[in-house]
Amino acid sequence: MNKSDPLSVLLKIKEQKGLLVADDLIKQCYQLQSAHQYDKERITLKKMEALIEDELVKDEEYKLI
Repeated sequence: MNKSDPLSVLLKIKEQKGLLVADDLIKQCYQLQSAHQYDKERITLKKMEALIEDELVKDEEYKLI
């Protein structure tokens, strides 16, 4: 684990805690936050909520199949 790389730290903590969160979702949220951390409009939260909702919908669709 590279402590200077926040994404690798997040993924390692997820693994250590045994969390059932997709790595791709963590990566997408991290990339979104990184890309927009200095935006004045601060719409990152809404975009992150949309990512999470999409993932939940995908998960529910998978369970229905």
